[in-house]
Amino acid sequence: MLAVCRAQKVSDNHASLQIDWDGLAEEQQKDKVTPQIDCDPSKIHYTIENGYLFHSVPSQQQGQKWQLVIPVCFREELLKFAHDSPLSGHFGQLKTLLQLLEVAYWPSIWKDVWKYCRDCQVYQQYKPSITKLSGQLQSTPVVEPGHMLCVGLMGPFPRNTKQHEYLLVVVDYCSKWVEMFPMRTAKAHKVARVLVEEIFTHWGTPAYLVSDRGAQFTSRLLTLVCQQWGVVQKLTTAYHPQTSLTERINCTLKMMTESYVKDHHRHWDRWLPEFRFAINSAWQESTGFTPAEIALGCPLKGPLERAVPTPPRPDSPTYELLERQQELVETVKENVEKAQLKQKRNYNRKRTVEDFQEGDLVSVRAHPVSKAQEGHMAKLAARWKGPAKVCKRLGPVNYLISFLDALLVVDTFHVQNVKPFYGPGLRNTVTWMKIFILSSRGQQREKRF
Repeated sequence: MLAVCRAQKVSDNHASLQIDWDGLAEEQQKDKVTPQIDCDPSKIHYTIENGYLFHSVPSQQQGQKWQLVIPVCFREELLKFAHDSPLSGHFGQLKTLLQLLEVAYWPSIWKDVWKYCRDCQVYQQYKPSITKLSGQLQSTPVVEPGHMLCVGLMGPFPRNTKQHEYLLVVVDYCSKWVEMFPMRTAKAHKVARVLVEEIFTHWGTPAYLVSDRGAQFTSRLLTLVCQQWGVVQKLTTAYHPQTSLTERINCTLKMMTESYVKDHHRHWDRWLPEFRFAINSAWQESTGFTPAEIALGCPLKGPLERAVPTPPRPDSPTYELLERQQELVETVKENVEKAQLKQKRNYNRKRTVEDFQEGDLVSVRAHPVSKAQEGHMAKLAARWKGPAKVCKRLGPVNYLISFLDALLVVDTFHVQNVKPFYGPGLRNTVTWMKIFILSSRGQQREKRF
């Protein structure tokens, strides 16, 4: 009985190819290719054997390989079996094409295979992308110190004796000056209190506050606080926190913390004051100065500077200090622009330009979470979800997108997390394709459609 059930399961999963071979021969006679062959003796690559029309190609292993010519009405079934079947593995265009070319042929087989694989919903949702990511680097111009602040949270860390679990990091976009505050919780009212008491009332209010889409930063409380202080909130796009400068600072802080805490992870906040001093007194390649020189007008003096004798500097009047500070800021702007151009060149080498229009159907990158109790594993879940619709273009790389199965769900996505959605009968912007096939000599050649 077990063997019968197992055989039935295999039969269900590996469905046989449902083609009426007798009917295929009749359809070949109706196909427009066959009369052309009968009238033209030069069609030496075709032959009729046992009532079937075959196409021949050179083969290294067999010398001559014969392929059955497939009429139009049977091509969809053959494509489905060659791509969708578990025996075919939902492979990509090239592998599906080569599998079909072993036994079958028709004039538009390359184009049909490419389109069928492209439109396959399973292939679109689960297959990883091996192409360059979309979206070129977009730089934000520098205005002046304190004009734009970037804020972010690190943690949770192991709770220490002070009950701290989180670290709030604030970075000035112009000077790269860093402030960090260990916190017991990451709730919105705690974040708002730190920003008001330690940043706004100490350094002044910025024009813009950039953050990710964490619940603390999107809360109504923090929105009201920013409105009261005249601060405009800017949120990064969904699943693309690289927009915020704190992401880079967080990596630096993580590396510094790992280097000193070793195995004593509960001491993660022990050297935070020293780390802050080190970052704010270190030379920055993008600006050409230390954060302290830009924010304070003079470098920070540490034990090393105090221990090593230096010649005294004459005191300068206040107006000269202000003029020098303004000149320094202008120099910083020029240095940052040069650094941004260099970063753009390096960044854009691995990027492509993808342009979507309002109304286009797209797929959005999924970020599944494993749920052991439900038997759901993130690694086996779909990588993309769709179809979704482009509602509005917000800039060179950001789009407002809504999902067709939940029209009320509208969010902003970076073009890196968006790709075209394809399906039978749907409009797409691809006008040609490129498929590499192996010639009879084993060399790659390019074919475009």
